[in-house]
Amino acid sequence: MRSSVILLSAFIVAGCQQPAAEPDLAPRVSINPADGRPYSQAVQVGDTYWFSGKIGVTPETQGMPEGRAAAETRNIMESFGQLFSELGMDFGDVVQGTVYLVDIADYQGMNEVYGEYFPSDAPARETVAVKDLVAGAAVEISFVAVKR
Repeated sequence: MRSSVILLSAFIVAGCQQPAAEPDLAPRVSINPADGRPYSQAVQVGDTYWFSGKIGVTPETQGMPEGRAAAETRNIMESFGQLFSELGMDFGDVVQGTVYLVDIADYQGMNEVYGEYFPSDAPARETVAVKDLVAGAAVEISFVAVKR
């Protein structure tokens, strides 16, 4: 009987307490939404930014038979650098990257150029070989960054 009273008292006390407050979630902000396309260049929640994948296809890199992946990687990294600058960030804010390659044999060329932008404290990264990329690209890269 005594354990039943204690248990009942615990339920009564728990029932009288205020419900837990909803967590104060940071708003979701779309950065540079693509006109007429269902994505944004980035989405920000708090200090964290999720950047959409970029490809480096230009008239120059599209026709390069050798070194194409390296040239596309440079175009991609320069494009990210410009976007980071607009947002008051730099490559030091990147905490994670994903690289997609149509041909895994392009890994070394991509990696050499990629490494120029992260001379120290490189972010976590995975590199994935895929069948195809949009617009015939050889490389696509996306990032997650935390603004410091």
